[in-house]
Amino acid sequence: MLTERRPRKALVPDVVGLRLDDAAIVLQQAGFPPPQPRFTLAYADEHTVVEQVPAKGHLVESNTAVQLYVARQTWVRYLPQLYQEATSGDNQLLHEFLWIFQQVHDRVDRQLASLPALFDPRTTEPAFLPWLASWMTLQLEADWPLERQRQWLRRAPALYAIRGTRKALEATLAMFSGEAVQVLENAWPFEPFRIGVASEIGVTTTVLPPMELAHCFVVQLPRSASEYTDDEIVRIHRVIQAEKPAHTQYFLTFFAPDTAYELQPFLTIGEDALAVGESDPASE
Repeated sequence: MLTERRPRKALVPDVVGLRLDDAAIVLQQAGFPPPQPRFTLAYADEHTVVEQVPAKGHLVESNTAVQLYVARQTWVRYLPQLYQEATSGDNQLLHEFLWIFQQVHDRVDRQLASLPALFDPRTTEPAFLPWLASWMTLQLEADWPLERQRQWLRRAPALYAIRGTRKALEATLAMFSGEAVQVLENAWPFEPFRIGVASEIGVTTTVLPPMELAHCFVVQLPRSASEYTDDEIVRIHRVIQAEKPAHTQYFLTFFAPDTAYELQPFLTIGEDALAVGESDPASE
């Protein structure tokens, strides 16, 4: 029977006196989830934490959301004097009711203040990465880790300036394949031939459309063909088709390791050899 793993215990840090954003960072670094802020009237700078529950030094489960009381001026002060007296009854209810809208408004205001960070691949939320990629007609692979997606978005604008060149194609293939790929320009793996002289039709020949070496290139992969999956090969072809100049043709080659053969003796002096003029006993 499997037992449910209980969350670990953690000491609540002291965040009183810190601004709300800084207090949230301290709590998250201590292993706690994002805090629950609640506005309150206090003689302190706005957005400053004046109280926390649980208090500092308490040993609680790490999944406990710490409630923070944050100093904030209430919107009631913009209402007539009759509604500004926070004593009890209806007036107190009005104060608490307006806190809800202030919290929603402040949350939206913080998002607008951090709007430039949404356009930076290094700081944007993971959910916004595909959205940023769509701005540059880029594709993020589903199996890429988060840091690799951010790195691709940072490097892509610089590659657009040299798109269609060997350097850009090599860098793009290296990002998608995760390994160094070599591109040979003005090259083709098959040599010219003469029918009936250096080749035989259907045996040592390959029929291809007319091409010029000036518009051809070869992509060399660093591993043998058996080490790549079908999905990886399809991805590599898709990247090449998207990045190469439209008038060029390419050929994909794989690393072919030298096959080493073990030398075997075919004749041993004194055992297999027969003396001159001596007949083989097996033939008698």
